[in-house]
Amino acid sequence: MIRSIRNLRSEKGIAPSKKLTAQFSAGDKTDLLKDQAQMIAALAGLDSSLLEIHSSLATKPEDAAVLVAGTVEIYIPLAGLVDIANDKPRLEKELKEAQSHIERLEKLLSSDFANKAPAALVAKEAEKLTTYKDTAEKIKAQLK
Repeated sequence: MIRSIRNLRSEKGIAPSKKLTAQFSAGDKTDLLKDQAQMIAALAGLDSSLLEIHSSLATKPEDAAVLVAGTVEIYIPLAGLVDIANDKPRLEKELKEAQSHIERLEKLLSSDFANKAPAALVAKEAEKLTTYKDTAEKIKAQLK
């Protein structure tokens, strides 16, 4: 999450000294993120007083950059900071990357690997596949 926010700053040319507002849709990671909110804010350059962490958001913020880190969605309002229309190529790149991971893992799990590898390793790869599929769906929703 920290790396995604820092990468966004770099891509958009936002100074590290500029404190950003953020909303997290964290799902089952809500309690963990709330416990670590101060650390996340400090490392990512977020304004801790304007950091909101929810299990889900009823309405997605408009005019906000959307970052996906695993199952966590991060919304950072960029009004007045950057041109929102230029965010589409980044999302398309992330989607393409997630889809390539999905294809690789599906091939791996449908090969002899699934029968020969230890069950724990197969389960770990299947979990990765599920995570990438969730990420891809969230990115597709953001592109609409």
